[in-house]
This record gives sequence, structure tokens and C-alpha cells, in this order.
Amino acid sequence: MRCWAALSGVGLVASLLLVAPQLADASGALPERAATASAASALLSTDGVADYWTPARMRSAVPMDLDADGDAIAGSGPATGTTRARAATLTAPRSVGKLFFTTAQGNAVCSAAALNTAQKNVVITAGHCANSGGVPNLLGCSKGRYYTNFLFVPRYANGSAPDGQWVGTRAVTHQQWISECDAFEFDQALIEVAPRNGRNLVDVVGGNGVAWNFPAEQADINVWGWPAETPYDGMTVKRCHGTTTELDANGDAFLSCPMTGGASGGPWFVGMVGSNVGYIWAVTSRRTTTGPAYVLAYPIGDSIRTLLADARLNARTVASSSTTTSTTTSTSPTRAVTGLSVTPNHSVIGRGQLVVLRIRSAARRWVAIDASRRSARGPWTRVATRWASASGTVAVSQRLVRVGYRWYRVRNAAGRQVVVRVRINVCPLPAQRSAAVVDNTGCTGPTS
Repeated sequence: MRCWAALSGVGLVASLLLVAPQLADASGALPERAATASAASALLSTDGVADYWTPARMRSAVPMDLDADGDAIAGSGPATGTTRARAATLTAPRSVGKLFFTTAQGNAVCSAAALNTAQKNVVITAGHCANSGGVPNLLGCSKGRYYTNFLFVPRYANGSAPDGQWVGTRAVTHQQWISECDAFEFDQALIEVAPRNGRNLVDVVGGNGVAWNFPAEQADINVWGWPAETPYDGMTVKRCHGTTTELDANGDAFLSCPMTGGASGGPWFVGMVGSNVGYIWAVTSRRTTTGPAYVLAYPIGDSIRTLLADARLNARTVASSSTTTSTTTSTSPTRAVTGLSVTPNHSVIGRGQLVVLRIRSAARRWVAIDASRRSARGPWTRVATRWASASGTVAVSQRLVRVGYRWYRVRNAAGRQVVVRVRINVCPLPAQRSAAVVDNTGCTGPTS
């Protein structure tokens, strides 16, 4: 049997057999939630929190996983050698940070990200990074307990806090998370933070949007976090990128990624709007402890709106994806003239997602790609000039963030040209473009 563990300072180890499977229907739509989601919350004491988190306490706040019975697993120390493949090391987006808090066992760490809400002082993380979750007992499950001393540090790096330290004032979780056992579907939480020096969090670091009801299988996903167990030390951010897969049809998404404890709550981006903010469709929940290295997350459902409402955020919800056929189509027509053809990966994409132009022209000859936001007649701005391969193929990609239409003109050395049009939807679009899936998705918008 595989073993899975939560990645926070208060981890959870769960047998997959304890998670009730939820199968997608034939259309690819997500399963109905087993119960109507409700929210629970706790006011947090802010007295002395900023002073409590000294550099020494931050360094010593290492992850502590729990086994399936809730018993602590001894946390590992800093890496002394490479025992798992390393994730990429990069500069973190301003909106992503390290989350410190205190449990009954001691000081702990997770990862989190700022959200763009009306309040502009909220971060999203994993549910088990805010509350211990339902605890098994002889009668079923006893309610979990909220943690204390929350401190969010955007872009934490080797003890520095370039964008300040933000004290948590309120924790909001799903009622199902704190009352039920192994309710990983609801392993998300919001932490409200206090303004700092008269400024809101989002005004300093930007705020991410949330995308909900996405199936588990998605492409071009970026996951950020601060793993703090071997071979990592939690001092710098890591990123994993790739395509997610559904795990055993239980609803979880998993991604090949070597992050360890401390990465829980880190955002999974389905589309980026610039380098600092994007659309979060999941947060890291668990990981493998044996065999290949994977991280797991349950895609955020529309129950996230219950948390937003309970947090008094009055989040501005962007309309869900259009129900027109052009939005839900998964293929794009090829535009061609003699000796030149251009096919975009999709005729409609979501904001912050990649458009890929697949071009076929004369082998080993140049092609020029221009773009226009106005019309098929321009004005044009050069995107790239490429040489076709020996097989006569060229691929050019661009991440689009402005909602509306984008025209691309492709010209080759023989003087031929083709123009194609792509529409950028107001929300990211899932990899599965059937109407049953797309029409069920929605989002809130990010801000930088």
C-alpha cells in the first residue's frame, strides 16, 4: 500500500482506503459534493505574535508529520545529502509566502498565498495548516483544534522578510474539515491578517484569484512551497511544474514533485497573470512517503465561496465561463494557404494560460509571427521570428493575460501569410473543454 503524508508542520498520514471515492461521470464533470459545505472559524489572539516569532523560532519550526492514528512522526533535520530529486529553486512570487503557527506539539510551518478579496488581507492555505481536523475516536471523530500565533511572511528567504510579516487575526475552515475524519476534499483554509503600517496585504504583494470546479487532470501547473524536511531546510522557496493526473478516481490531483514537509498549503496555479499573481485551483495537501515523489491536492470546489463569505470578504466573483460552443470547444481550426498553415492549440483559452501556435512551412526557412489586439488588419507587434525545422514545423507559445481577442499573423520567406484569431476568456479554462465541465467552473480575479 502507498503511504501519503501531509506536508505541513502538523502532517496527516492517510491510507487511500479511508478516502471515499468520487467518480467523474461520462462527460468528465466533477462529482457532486457529498454534503453541502459549511464554514467554521476562530478569532485569533494577536498579542505578542510578531515578537514571538524570533529568527531562532522561525528556523526551529520544522514540520512534524502525524501518522494515521494521529501520533507524531519525528521530523527530519536539514539535508546532509540528496535523498530525493530536488525541485527547482527560484525567486518566489510576491504573493506567495511561508506560514508560521503554533500547535499543541510546538511551532510549525506551512506555505500560503495572498488572495485578492474585497478585504485585501486574506491568505489561502491547507485546512490542516489552520486546524488539526477531525480526530478518530471510538465514537467516530472528535472536532479538531485551531492553531495559534499565525504569521505570514511573503517571499521568505533565509530568514529575511522583504515584504514584511503579517499577523493572523482569524482562521476560517470548512466545518467538514474540523468535524470529519480524512475529509481531504475540504483541506483548504483562509487566514485573515491584520493590516501593516496602514497598508493592506494585497496592496503590498498583490492578490491571487481562485478558480474552482476544475477536474484533477490539468496541464501547465505551477506549485510553490517551502519544503523543510530532508533534503530541504525550509529556508528558500521551491517550485514544481507539470501536468497533474487524477489519483485512483478519488478526486485528488497528483503531480510529480519532490517537495517535503512544510510545503502544505502552497498554491497550485492553473494560470499566471504576470510573475507575481495568478489563479489558484488547489493547495498542497499531502505527499508520498515511499516510492516516486508526488504531491497531492483536492481541486478547490465552489465550497470555497462559503469560506470567502464567512470571512466577510464579499469576494467579487467573476462570471463563470461562457456557455457558448466556441468556449467549450477543445480544438481549433487550421488556417492555411499553399505552403503555410497555422493551428492554435485552442481557439479559446483562459486568462493567464498559454496559447501555442503550431506552424508548418518550408523546411529550414524563417517564419515571422506578429500579434494584434485590435483586428485582423493590425496594427501588428512582432512576437518572434523562427526557423522551421527539417520537417518544416515551428511552435510558438505566449501567455495571454488581457481578456478579449488576439490576432496572430504568420508570414514565411515565400511571402505567404496566414491570420488566426484566439479569444481569451475571463477565467482560466480547464484542460477538459466539454460543456459539462467548463460551464461548471468559475473564478475570482487576481490583482497585481
